[in-house]
Amino acid sequence: MVSTVIPAAPGRLPLLGHLPFLLRAPLPFMRSLRALGDVVVIYVAGKPMYVVNDSELVHRILVADVSRFDKGVQYDKLKALLGNGLSTATGVAHRDRRRLMQPAFHLQRVARYSTLMGDLASSMVDDWKDGEVIAVDEAMRRLSLMVVVGALCSAELGADAVAVIQRDLPVVLRGIPWRALSPIESLERLPLPFNRNFAAANARLRRTVEELIERYRADGLDHNDLLSLLMSAHDAHTGAGLDDAAIRDEVVNLLFAGTETTGNALAWVWHALAANPDVEHLLHEEVDAGGSAYTQRVIREALRLYPPPWLITRRAREPVSLGGYDLPAGASVLFSPYATHRDPAVYPDAERFDPDRWSPERAREVPRHAYMTFGGGAHNCIGEGFALLEMTTVTATIAARVRLRPVDRTVEKASATLIPSRLRMRVEQRQ
Repeated sequence: MVSTVIPAAPGRLPLLGHLPFLLRAPLPFMRSLRALGDVVVIYVAGKPMYVVNDSELVHRILVADVSRFDKGVQYDKLKALLGNGLSTATGVAHRDRRRLMQPAFHLQRVARYSTLMGDLASSMVDDWKDGEVIAVDEAMRRLSLMVVVGALCSAELGADAVAVIQRDLPVVLRGIPWRALSPIESLERLPLPFNRNFAAANARLRRTVEELIERYRADGLDHNDLLSLLMSAHDAHTGAGLDDAAIRDEVVNLLFAGTETTGNALAWVWHALAANPDVEHLLHEEVDAGGSAYTQRVIREALRLYPPPWLITRRAREPVSLGGYDLPAGASVLFSPYATHRDPAVYPDAERFDPDRWSPERAREVPRHAYMTFGGGAHNCIGEGFALLEMTTVTATIAARVRLRPVDRTVEKASATLIPSRLRMRVEQRQ
């Protein structure tokens, strides 16, 4: 007989459950669960959470059965911080908002930002000295922030806003992971300096975006940027547009995603290239010849091994069956792209950084649903095209001029996204 009892992760502690494992070593813990089955139950502060380890079941959650799930506890907490943006919406609200925003992220519109991306990357490299040691992770996040701000608003109206965003957004980004993952909400309300600084920076950031929108309203012109597109967007079916509060929330979401996810993803590209000199050599050959196909494969492979969303949550709206197990309505479901992308049953030699697994001949061997860096189905990341263009442009621009050599030992660290523990690298000018 097939067991109907969902296997449980070992090591459950009284009251805390598996929380110490998630806090101390979440990435190894999530990877260890695959050996226990396609669906495994863990406990966090007494509450059961169901970890899905099979990519086909994840595909069902994201695509086939998407209407039977909402986004879950992780996104409930993010909504309090980021507002009612597309990234936290679900159901009909998500569908309508996505339909309204989609034209702003059409590939033809996104392509015009490639010059901005290349110019900002080139300007950054201009300031690097041969032999200088730089914190590459911090540099990539700063660069990504400048790219997303430059795409969002015109220099004329946005100069003051940019200064505030550049000061306060990093403070907010540092505070989000702890709040999104903390099971005890009261800790977030304690009058600690960390909490006060976060609250003040978050309030200033949102107020600054609101003031920027007001200036755009008063100006009344189309500045050919993302903010102008959001302000003029209207649903083709209903004629409805976005009010100022909705635009504010979307801008804050774009600032978060465009800085935290893309910046850290770029940092992992340089880490991977430094660790794989043969790949770096092929990349340099292509960049010098003006190509981009291999560069895109390098980026796709970096996003496989180091996907920014290392943990994703969903919550069952109704009783559901997954992998032969019955889950109750309200069940919290987790899955880890980081762990799934390293499944040797799906990705042969899964730990190896191998851009050629994405060549036209080999890519078809990978089930489409097994690659989940940008999600899937109706909730696939709306900024995927923008992020891939930015990563390709920035990687080619920097690689054409310098090599980056590691100084520290770098390991993966679970934060709001997957980040390097430390990524200082030495600049070597290319001839």
